[in-house]
Amino acid sequence: MGNKISDKDKLKKISLRVIRRISFYYEALLKLQLDDDDYVSSKKLEAVTGVACNQIRQDLFYFNISIGKQKKGYQVKKLNQELKSVLSVDTGAKVIIIGAGRLGRALAEYKLFKVRNIFVSALFDNKKKLIGKHIDMNGSTAEIINIKKLDSYLNEHKEIKIALLAIPDTVAQGMLDRLIKLGIKGVVNFAPKILRVPKDMDDVYVVNDCIGASLYKIVYQIYRL
Repeated sequence: MGNKISDKDKLKKISLRVIRRISFYYEALLKLQLDDDDYVSSKKLEAVTGVACNQIRQDLFYFNISIGKQKKGYQVKKLNQELKSVLSVDTGAKVIIIGAGRLGRALAEYKLFKVRNIFVSALFDNKKKLIGKHIDMNGSTAEIINIKKLDSYLNEHKEIKIALLAIPDTVAQGMLDRLIKLGIKGVVNFAPKILRVPKDMDDVYVVNDCIGASLYKIVYQIYRL
């Protein structure tokens, strides 16, 4: 990839819109299921992602991903490796899930996590009937652990930097604060509440991704606007 991708200062300046588009290109490759030695054109990626082919070429050029062969496009194997590197899933990412209710278990069982090099290490909950159970994740399993053991677990597994919150909104902010103190750097929050990161923690990232809010938005746009 060259120095462009290894340059952390440059990566910090990249718009999240660009990263979102890069994720679309990666998802498109997974959907197309092409052989490694095949080639894929920007036109083909446009057909799958809806992103204009000129924009695709511009984004890939920015990351020093040059076209493989004129009129043929990008070699699938190389492009796949390059996109995984940009998205930082080339070496795999481990995550934990806080909350082992229906949503938490559904997230753990999401079959495409493994394909995308994302691995659920464990789930945490406070319900006795759930603790100790194992969630089947397409060939591997993750245990539901007592939330009381969260601190010791993360202290023993410092490589884990990402957590998914599938818990009630009343306890979500407190859990976020706790996770930050334990070294978690990225959180996806599915609770219907905007969570706040302390101002002095500029290296912690939170995505508030309430499913209901997205649904309400589209319903409003369809029926009110």
